[in-house]
Amino acid sequence: MDQSTNDFENHQAFFVCERLGRSGWGPYHDVRLPVDDLGFRQAVTAVERLRTYGGVPFRMPQHWQRLQRTLGCLRIKEPAGDDWFGPVKLTERVQELLSRNASLVQSCGDVGITVWVTPGERADAAPSMAMHLNPIDHELVAQRRREGQAVVLTTVTQPDPSCWPRQAKVRCRLHYYLADQMARDIAKQHSVGSVPTGLLRDSDGTWTESGIANVGLIVDGEIVLAPEDRVLPGVTQDFVISVAKTRGIHVRRLPMTTRMIRDAENVLLMGTDNGVWFGSEVLHADRSESEPLCKFDSPESDGVVRILQAELSAATEPA
Repeated sequence: MDQSTNDFENHQAFFVCERLGRSGWGPYHDVRLPVDDLGFRQAVTAVERLRTYGGVPFRMPQHWQRLQRTLGCLRIKEPAGDDWFGPVKLTERVQELLSRNASLVQSCGDVGITVWVTPGERADAAPSMAMHLNPIDHELVAQRRREGQAVVLTTVTQPDPSCWPRQAKVRCRLHYYLADQMARDIAKQHSVGSVPTGLLRDSDGTWTESGIANVGLIVDGEIVLAPEDRVLPGVTQDFVISVAKTRGIHVRRLPMTTRMIRDAENVLLMGTDNGVWFGSEVLHADRSESEPLCKFDSPESDGVVRILQAELSAATEPA
């Protein structure tokens, strides 16, 4: 285990679990759920993943709003008289997390922050909760922003909204896992050297999102995004929409077909760790062709992708 991994294993994390008698700060390596917690037994876990830029957490209010929606969907309530999930309390706890681990954060440059909540061992029990840091691979982030990432159109279908709303961010990620496993197999067949991301299809055969990214298309200088009710409301995607409005870039919401992807100028990828990046090529799991469905040149310096990247950099520069 290298030093940076060891530092993350030992960093101070916040953890509450009534069953284990835990409530407060302690080493990250001690954060663990009992096997009968519903977060483990049934994967009932609300989650938010944030990151810092220049040591400052990015768009915390939007993350807390989404967490509240997810908690409501899962019917997870904070104990009577306690303020666990309010935005002020969560923000204070993030600041304490960063303060308690200041030397680690400084040595890493920037870090990810994960918050998760489960119902506990029963639906009427006190929730279990944790807040901790996670590392960001800065070299990989820079590479993806510069060179893009391969995208694979998989045969894995997004769970129907009648199962759970797609606006809820949960830890049940089997569909994303299977999509990425398929994507790796397809990429290997095409001798793609980098790790791809697998896109989920919808029940009507259109495309939605991947496990690490909201997906958009650049078409005639406009941004095309999947309909709001079909994908997770990404925080970075929301930033992109706000920038597009300011810069006069039109945004449309349409079901994304394979033909639209093939004919697009670029595939736009948006997610917490990587920020804004793009698809370098698109492969199709359903087709036997040896060539990709499409390949994309690196975006022009004055193109939409680079504009969005520049705006994200400007918005996250230390004051």
